[in-house]
Amino acid sequence: DLFGCLRPSVLPMRLVLLLVLVAFSQNIARRAKKARQKGLKGYDLIDAVDPWYGNDTPEKKDPWVMLDKIGDSNKRVDEKDWRKAGLPLPHFQYFDGNKDGLMDEDEAYSWFLQRAGARHMDLGEVDDPPQGHLDKLGNWGRALPTEGLVYQRPFPHPRDFWAEHMDGYKPALLKGAQNGSRCMEWTKEDLMSRFGWVEAKVEPKIESRGNASGYVDLKRLAPNHRLNVSEYLRVEQGNNIYVVSTIPQEMAWEVAHPASLLCGSRAKILDKNSRPPYKSIKHMYPHEAGYNWMTHIFEANLWIASGKTRSSLHYDKEWNVNCLLSGRKRWIFLDPFKYNDQIQWSKGGAFDPKDPLKNAGTDWVFLDPDRVDLIVQNRLRQMDYYELIQEPGDCIFIPYAMLHQVEKVDEGLQLAASWMFLPETMYDEEVCRDAPLHEDLPLAAMDTLFMYAGKGVIPQGYDDPLNFMSNVRAMMRKRKSKYLTVKLLTAALVQGNSAMKRFKDKHKRIRQIHKDLSAYAADPGLGLTAQELQRVPLRLWAKPAAEGDSEGPLDCDIGQEYFPCDDAEFSKMTAFVDRVVANHTRSPGVKSRVTNRRVWPSKSKKSKGRTEL
Repeated sequence: DLFGCLRPSVLPMRLVLLLVLVAFSQNIARRAKKARQKGLKGYDLIDAVDPWYGNDTPEKKDPWVMLDKIGDSNKRVDEKDWRKAGLPLPHFQYFDGNKDGLMDEDEAYSWFLQRAGARHMDLGEVDDPPQGHLDKLGNWGRALPTEGLVYQRPFPHPRDFWAEHMDGYKPALLKGAQNGSRCMEWTKEDLMSRFGWVEAKVEPKIESRGNASGYVDLKRLAPNHRLNVSEYLRVEQGNNIYVVSTIPQEMAWEVAHPASLLCGSRAKILDKNSRPPYKSIKHMYPHEAGYNWMTHIFEANLWIASGKTRSSLHYDKEWNVNCLLSGRKRWIFLDPFKYNDQIQWSKGGAFDPKDPLKNAGTDWVFLDPDRVDLIVQNRLRQMDYYELIQEPGDCIFIPYAMLHQVEKVDEGLQLAASWMFLPETMYDEEVCRDAPLHEDLPLAAMDTLFMYAGKGVIPQGYDDPLNFMSNVRAMMRKRKSKYLTVKLLTAALVQGNSAMKRFKDKHKRIRQIHKDLSAYAADPGLGLTAQELQRVPLRLWAKPAAEGDSEGPLDCDIGQEYFPCDDAEFSKMTAFVDRVVANHTRSPGVKSRVTNRRVWPSKSKKSKGRTEL
């Protein structure tokens, strides 16, 4: 009996997994049969059978199971299976790294996610490998010149920065942007004494997307992926564990937001549902205090580690800024608009170079950045790239959807702060006239969508508060409810696997959330009408959005509640900004050369000079 030794409570889950495996195998068999009926074989057959492309990256074991199913279905993958698929035998031998005549799960996974290059590899190069083979990413040739990418103070006016780097689709390095900020004095001892209480999300230092090899230390030291800063700093030395968390407000007050990145309009935004060149619409996330020049930050993060850290070669959907406070990093950048047809994406179908505001999430490229196999990844050899070295105090700007890989190049303590904003964000010359460009604001003064109190839910990747509010409005209309009642709010908060659903005192919690929201109604006793929902600041909608996310909490947040930015903190933020604005003289309007384009490639026009801050 297959399940005889299992506990009764485990049986259903094991049965479900077995049924999923059976269904997967049957799907592979059907797809292989159809492909063979069309006369496909070899790499064409594999591409036709691939059920993951455009949906998700396969699990580590999946390509091995697929090869076995296409072959003899005998729970092993050998040369017979390879021949049955019509694949070149020398390719099996090349990817059979341990030369045991069998392809294990790691070997099959490596081949599958690199097969676009493997299809065309020249194995005659094994004895005479190309320059940079089994060396670091980028060592196949010289990097592009960095002229126009590296800035010293005074930094450019936002109109020039947006024209050169958002319109021009180029990374930028702001040298010493954090110099003079309190965060540059953070040391291990300082962090433990002043911010040791801060709860942080932890991940492996070395990214290993697609398998769990990087999670051994994490499971041992922080099985729920959560430690406070003091705990982390006591155990991280020599272990593959890394703080990749949301930066709390108390720390963000000591990090500068460079003024060159202001003037992303809060009055209008590009409509990603239109077609390129995108139209502008009214901004969905207006500033609560009316600062229309304050670029809207979606998420702000904290990074802490010593020893080696390294990312995969990947892209993010948003514009990103990364400020290094200690340590040294090497960054590599590749233009996906230029090379999309030559890149084998791990997920596939996410990046759309013709309509990029509709990119369906992030994607990455399977390779070892420390030992790039240029016989397999032969297309990389023809790709231009930028290389930037980041030192303490420097801030890097990363264009949205740009492929990048970063590694720490020293062994000491690395501290960094980063933040992201939507690619729909557009420069607005009119609102920029009111921006206080004479002084960098603290990162904490920017109204980040999900602010973090340093405890409770660590807000990374939860439902957009605007989406949650819109869903509540839709429920009110569907149920023909004039007011947002406790009953209706409960229905919105306990869907799927939401955190709220797990709280034993959920009804008490929901009543309190309802009370807090209803305070913005014309009649708090009755509750909010559908038209009044937008009176509630998004910072307060963030709580039900996080706790009511139907996908459930992250491992690090199980049992935690979200603490939103309260009125006292928001008043502190606006008071600081108002003091800075009071010392600002409204600048005269000039004709801006920013086009707010979001589709490339095209050679950017040579700069006609820039205005310094």
